[in-house]
Amino acid sequence: MDNLINLFSILSDKTRLRILLLLQSKELCVCEIFAALNMSQPRVSRQLAILKQSKIIKDRREGKWAYYRIDENDYSRYLISIISMIPDYLKDDPEFNNDLALLQKISDNKNKTVSCKCLSGGEEHGR
Repeated sequence: MDNLINLFSILSDKTRLRILLLLQSKELCVCEIFAALNMSQPRVSRQLAILKQSKIIKDRREGKWAYYRIDENDYSRYLISIISMIPDYLKDDPEFNNDLALLQKISDNKNKTVSCKCLSGGEEHGR
């Protein structure tokens, strides 16, 4: 029961939920996440730290860049089964659709340039 309460506690924060919905489809650089959410890097990083501490996401370092993805463990599988239904529920939500549109725009720009320009400072880094 405690694990379930913890999962719902994590989902009760709007920023964490938005991050998880973005990460549901693929691994993302931290700069992609805060750009897609149109939030400051410290605010997003604080929520990423909570998700990581809860063992829901994990990161991978590549040089000075951090890439995040949903961890593959029993705990996060329960969470994924819960949030997998949320995109259908939010299909008419402007904020959710804006997050997805910004992420798509970021992905399209990355694909055109082959390397990602870090959105936090314009520096290039590879994938």
